[in-house]
Amino acid sequence: MSGMPSMFCVILILGVATTTVRAGLKCDAVKPYFESQGFPASDIPKEAISSKELKICGSVRSGGEVCCSADMEVRLQARARDKHEKATKETLQRLHQVLSTRGTRFHTFFKNLLANSKSRFHEMFKQTYGTLYEQNAYVFMDLFTELENYYTKGTVDLDDLMDNFFSTLYQKMFIVLNGQYRFDNKYLECLGEHMKEMRPFDDVPQKLSVQIKRSFVATRAFSQALTVAADVLKNMQALKPSADCAAALTRMTVCPSCSGITGNVLACGDMCANVMKGCLAQHAALDAEWNHFVEAVDKVADRLLGPFNIEMLVQPINLKISEAIMIFQETSQEVSQRVFSGCGRPVLAGRRRRDNRELELESLNFDQETLTEDRASTAAILDKLVKETRQKVRDSRQFWVLLPYKLCNDGLVVPPSNTKECWNGTHVDKYIYPVSSNGELQTLNPEVRSSGFRSMVVKDQIFALTTITNRLKTAFNGQDVDWIDTEDTEWNGSGSGSGDTTDQDPITDDEDGFKEGSGYEPKSLPPEITKQPPPVVNPEAVPPRIDVEPKISTTANNNNNNGTSAVDNGANRQKMSLSRALTTYLVPIVVMWFGGCLTEWL
Repeated sequence: MSGMPSMFCVILILGVATTTVRAGLKCDAVKPYFESQGFPASDIPKEAISSKELKICGSVRSGGEVCCSADMEVRLQARARDKHEKATKETLQRLHQVLSTRGTRFHTFFKNLLANSKSRFHEMFKQTYGTLYEQNAYVFMDLFTELENYYTKGTVDLDDLMDNFFSTLYQKMFIVLNGQYRFDNKYLECLGEHMKEMRPFDDVPQKLSVQIKRSFVATRAFSQALTVAADVLKNMQALKPSADCAAALTRMTVCPSCSGITGNVLACGDMCANVMKGCLAQHAALDAEWNHFVEAVDKVADRLLGPFNIEMLVQPINLKISEAIMIFQETSQEVSQRVFSGCGRPVLAGRRRRDNRELELESLNFDQETLTEDRASTAAILDKLVKETRQKVRDSRQFWVLLPYKLCNDGLVVPPSNTKECWNGTHVDKYIYPVSSNGELQTLNPEVRSSGFRSMVVKDQIFALTTITNRLKTAFNGQDVDWIDTEDTEWNGSGSGSGDTTDQDPITDDEDGFKEGSGYEPKSLPPEITKQPPPVVNPEAVPPRIDVEPKISTTANNNNNNGTSAVDNGANRQKMSLSRALTTYLVPIVVMWFGGCLTEWL
C-alpha cells in the first residue's frame, strides 16, 4: 500500500504535464495574424484542433494540435503559391525591363543614325552634283531604304543589294558620261555583263560591301539578341508553380502560424534555398543556354566597338560612294572604249542634250570640321550605349541558378541563414538537411523532389536562346545570318540558319583581329577575299561544348569565362534538299543494280 501514493503521484504529475502541453497551444496568439490575412474571426478556431484535419501542416505536427482548419490551410496555400508566383514574376520583370529598355535605346539610336546619314547624303550630293543627282536620287535613296529594311526585317540579301546598287550606278554614270550616244536595253544588258571585268569603281564596291555586310549583320544580331532575351524573360513569367512546390511553400511559410508560433519567425535559409530550387527547377533549365547567350553578346559587342562599328560605316558612307564616282570619272574614257570594243559602237543620239554633260570632277564640298564634331558626338553615344548594354547582359550571367537565392533574400528567410531561431519545417531549430545542387535536376531535394517534365514554354525559350546565340556567333565571324522565322514570336522550331557556317563564306581581315583566339573562329580561313566557291569549314574546328555545373560564385564563373561552346545540334538541323537526298541515297542503289545487271550479262 505504501507504493500506491507514489504511483498516484506519478500519474497525477503526467496528467498535469499533458494538460500543460495541450494548454500551451493558445490559438489566441496567432489570431491577429490570421485576421490580417483576411480571415473572419468566425473561421479561426477558438481552440486548438487535431492536426489530422490538415494535409500539409498536419504532417508537421503529427498527433498534435493546430490552430488552422482544413479550409484555412487550403486558402493559405493558395496565397503562398500566389505570393511566390508574384515575387518570381517581379524579379523576371525587372531584368526584362532592363534588357527591353536597352534594346529600345539601341534600336532608336541606329534608326536615327541611318536617317541622319540618309539626309546628309542627299543634301551633300544635291549640292555637289546638282541636277544630275536629283534625276537619279532614287538610286541612292533606295539603297538606304533597303539597308533599313534589312535592319528591321532581315529579309534583304546584302550582297545582292550592293551588287545591284553599283551595277545601277555604273549604268547611270556610263550613260551620263557618254551622253552623245543612245543606249537601248540590249546594250545596257551587255554593259552590265562587262562590269566585273571593267571594275569602273576599282575596289570600292568590294570593300564597302564587306563593311556593310559585317556591320549591319552584327548590329542587327545585337539588337535582336536584346529583343529575344527580353521576350524569354517575359514568356517565362507564364510558368505556374507545381503542386509539390505549393505544398513546400505552405510548409515553409504557413505551417509556423498554424502551429501556433508567434513572432517574426522566418524559414531557415537552407530550407528556403531547397524549396526555391525545387520550385524553380524549370527556370534553372535555361541557365546553360543563357550563359552561352551572354558570352555571345559580349563578343559581338566587342566587334561593334571595333572593326564592325556601324557608326564608322554609316556616317561617312557618302564619302565612300563619292570616291567610287570619282574613280569612275577618272577612267571613264578607258572604260568606255573597252565597253565599245566588247558591246559594239552605240548609235549617236544626234544633238547632245545639255543635261547629259559630264560630271565635274570634284570632291564633296562641305564643312569637314562640323562633320568631324558630329561624328565624334555620335561615336561617343554609340560607344557608351554598347558598353553599358554589354555590362547589363554580363550582370545577368547565372541569373537562373541564382534566382532561388534572390527570392529567399527578399524577405523569406531570417539572417543568418541557419540558426536555432529559424523555422526548419517542423519546429524552430536548425535545419538539418544539406542544400541541393544547382540546376534542373532536383531528385535529391528534401523539400521539392518532383519538378515534372519540361514544359513547352521552357523548351521554346531554350530554342530561342540557342537560335539567337548561334546567329550571334555567325555575325561575330563576319558572315551572313539567315533570319528566316525571326518574326515568329512562338519560336516553334520552324526557323533555320542557326549558326551553320559550313555554307558561308568567311571573310577575314588582319586589321579586324579575326585571327585572335576567340573560340568561335575555325582553325583556318582563306587569306583574302575572293569570289571563289565558299570553303567548307572543318567541323572539328568548332570546339565541343563542355557543360559545367554552374557555381554560385560569380567570381569563379568569370574565371572560367574563357571557355567556349559549340552550337547545339538540335537547333542546327536543316532540311536536306531533294537533289542531295537523291545523290546520297538513290544513286548508290542504282549503281549497285546496274552493276548486278552487268554481272548477269557477263
